[in-house]
Amino acid sequence: MSDRQLLEGGSARTSTGGDALAQAESNVERARERVESSLLALRDEVTRRTDWRRWVRRRPAAFLGGALALGFVLGYRR
Repeated sequence: MSDRQLLEGGSARTSTGGDALAQAESNVERARERVESSLLALRDEVTRRTDWRRWVRRRPAAFLGGALALGFVLGYRR
């Protein structure tokens, strides 16, 4: 069967080949869904871990001390 016939809705599947092809397509679709899910989870985790506002809210004294020290060092150099 030609590529054109396949694109127009024809089928080149045989009974055993069709089953194997359907199984392979199913496996690929499941793998694609797992990858998509993993990427979304990774994006959410990276976003959560790099949120500087959350870090400041959790440790305000440390960031205030760091800002004061940095201001003193930069101000002293002038």
